[in-house]
Amino acid sequence: MKERRRDVRIIEENRIVIEISGAEGLEVGDTIRAFTKDLSLGGAKLETDRSFDPGSELKMTLYLSQSWQVVKIRGRVKWVKEIDHGLYEIGIEFMHEIPGIIMSLISHLFRKQTNIPTDIHNLGTSGTKKPPDGTGRST
Repeated sequence: MKERRRDVRIIEENRIVIEISGAEGLEVGDTIRAFTKDLSLGGAKLETDRSFDPGSELKMTLYLSQSWQVVKIRGRVKWVKEIDHGLYEIGIEFMHEIPGIIMSLISHLFRKQTNIPTDIHNLGTSGTKKPPDGTGRST
């Protein structure tokens, strides 16, 4: 089968919270916890204990572990696969509405590959920024 994805996928686990709008049979405001199994600019593969119908639109909060960014994003369920009794993999296609969301994902995905530190990684234990030379001395 030919790969149809246009974006590079990064294998990593990030916490994600899915907010329920009431359309999935749960109460409005309920949340479902999930984890990413892979992530790209175009979407993600999630693992969760809840199945969704393909075509469902989800409002999600993605906690990017490597860059410490929190991204609120909407996505559409493309496919669902039961991998164990009551455990599902779900393919999500992101619905990019805000350029800032795209920039957060680009920053997270590509800084990780090139080991370019983010400001959050340059924070010392006291919460103050370390100088670029990494010595911990202020200039």
